[in-house]
Amino acid sequence: MPIPELIEILPLIEPVRAEITVPGSKSITNRALVLGALAQGETRLEGALWSDDTQVMITALRELGFRADVKPEASDSCNRTITIAGHGGAVPRNGGSADTAVDLFVGNAGTAARFLAALVCLGRGGYRLHGVPRMHDRPQGALFAALRQLGYEINSPNDRLPALIHGSGPRPGSCVVGIEESSQFASAVLLCSRRVDGRYGCPAKMRKNRPTSG
Repeated sequence: MPIPELIEILPLIEPVRAEITVPGSKSITNRALVLGALAQGETRLEGALWSDDTQVMITALRELGFRADVKPEASDSCNRTITIAGHGGAVPRNGGSADTAVDLFVGNAGTAARFLAALVCLGRGGYRLHGVPRMHDRPQGALFAALRQLGYEINSPNDRLPALIHGSGPRPGSCVVGIEESSQFASAVLLCSRRVDGRYGCPAKMRKNRPTSG
């Protein structure tokens, strides 16, 4: 519809009385989805944002064998109530070899790409993560380095997506995570930390370069 040449703007003659519903956060929603998938039993998220990034995450979790039910919310068309069935730290669908790896498309969703990279390490076998060309330009190296410190095999020619990640289950240990390029690298490892043989597996130490003087 064309915009008219003139738009009449009437000044307010009384105080505004209105109610609004704030849309959810994609960052918080994707973090909660990962935690729900790693929990035991069902987790219900209310006010979860329904955006490109969260839809990518839901699709990927379903590809990995998690059950995720999504229902609209009457209060805000941007939000959803999501119920996800966790498997107590396990990834239901095992990967295969390079030719039969589970294929996970992450679009341009940075949180999905980084959180899933750590999550599939808890599975068994090969998982291939890839996205749109812009996502393939975004950094992943610090996260891949941290996961390799924990003993996981990650095949990526330039430490970016696409990448073939070989899951081998939870591993107790420690790693250092560089967050110069994104704090999501640390979030990914911390979200997927869990108890292993009475100890906490994958504790992360964050590292960020400090500016030098002079």
